[in-house]
Amino acid sequence: MMFPIFQVPYLGNGMTIALDAVLHVVISHGLAIGAVTMVVVSEYLGQRRASLDWEGFARDFLRVIVLLTTSVGAITGVGIWLITSALAPRGIGSLLRVFFWPWFMEWGVFTAEVVIVLIYYYTWQRWTGERKKHHLRLGLGYIAAALCSAVLITGILGFMLTPDGWPWDKSLWSAFFNPSYLPQLALRLGIAYSLGTIFSVAYLVFTKREQNFRQEALAFFAKIAFFSLTVTLLSAVWYFKVVPSTFKTHSIYAVMTSRFSQQPDLFWKFNLGGAIFLLLFWLVALCRSVIFVRLLVVPAIMVAILFVAQFERVREFIRGPYLMPGYMYANQVLLEETPLFAKKGMLPNSSWYNATAKPEDSTSQGAYLFAQNCSACHTIGGINNIVDRVQGRTADGLYVIIGHIQEMVPFMPPFSGTDQERRAMADFLFRLGDGSIKPGAPSRFTPLNGGSGHE
Repeated sequence: MMFPIFQVPYLGNGMTIALDAVLHVVISHGLAIGAVTMVVVSEYLGQRRASLDWEGFARDFLRVIVLLTTSVGAITGVGIWLITSALAPRGIGSLLRVFFWPWFMEWGVFTAEVVIVLIYYYTWQRWTGERKKHHLRLGLGYIAAALCSAVLITGILGFMLTPDGWPWDKSLWSAFFNPSYLPQLALRLGIAYSLGTIFSVAYLVFTKREQNFRQEALAFFAKIAFFSLTVTLLSAVWYFKVVPSTFKTHSIYAVMTSRFSQQPDLFWKFNLGGAIFLLLFWLVALCRSVIFVRLLVVPAIMVAILFVAQFERVREFIRGPYLMPGYMYANQVLLEETPLFAKKGMLPNSSWYNATAKPEDSTSQGAYLFAQNCSACHTIGGINNIVDRVQGRTADGLYVIIGHIQEMVPFMPPFSGTDQERRAMADFLFRLGDGSIKPGAPSRFTPLNGGSGHE
């Protein structure tokens, strides 16, 4: 998958992928796994207790879940493939080659999930009497398919942080059953049911329900939530124990960024505060206080989603400077390509650059080298703006920094290119910093003064 480099204006490539991925995780974990499980459990309680309240709640809630999972959930899932194929084509192409069969099976399982949940929804009121038991089994079948999907996808996600011996033996088994596989699977299931219970409570208190049933359901979901939160906490500790210590050193920086990285106490205060808030929320639910739960449930959802976003951010960030440790850097340059680019150059070995740019144009050279080396994380004029970091520096100073960037900032990949290309990129960044180059369309830059070369 050798596609041209594309840079998303303002948001940047990394943030674009992250926003879609976090939304998809909230829906795929919280609704497709956690909330549907609550629906099946509610249907079971409705049958066992002959309760129309449990039955009605499960049926009505399922309608909302089906609408969101088959629209927003499906679109964001496809969106991950579209966005990563455009912004990280070599990365997603390499992962596909490693995990072809697990991903193939996951796509099949996902299709089965959609088919089962639609049948489950549309047969709710048609299957009555003895057939009602079969309807419940259909719901259990969906849960099994959803869990199977989580089992398959977690191996791929875990590999991207802890590939174990794969860079050397290239074995699917060592890649899939990597050191962080089991703890991350437990953590993701804990997250799924924590989100599922809180979404269930939100629907419960904001829809018309009988008061005694509301109180009974609140206490029931709170008990499940306490269990799932315990699993989440324990598996999170287990997960970070197996993460290499080199990567763990970047965890707080991943969340606090350079602006607040010197105040690590804020990280722990905010996380502890969020955990205490969720704990108090579920204690209120356990006490069956409908009014207070209604006041607190929306903030609780926001806190829970922020915890999910934080986990995904940390998981993605700390593996820097790698996209696939031991094989590919975050800028999609293979580790084994670095010596080649240092000797023969990146530009002569970049087919898209040679097909579209003017080799003698130093601005095009610098822009392409920046795009290839840095655009996975940095933007020009947007989030993580490179201009802010180069302003006030000399061209020679930037030249030196580029050559030692991996030593100065351990989670950034080394520059790939010859000494001459490093000079071209330094000149380009210098001219961005002093305003000589005006950012234009993605990957295109217009000189203001018509100059070029070293200044």
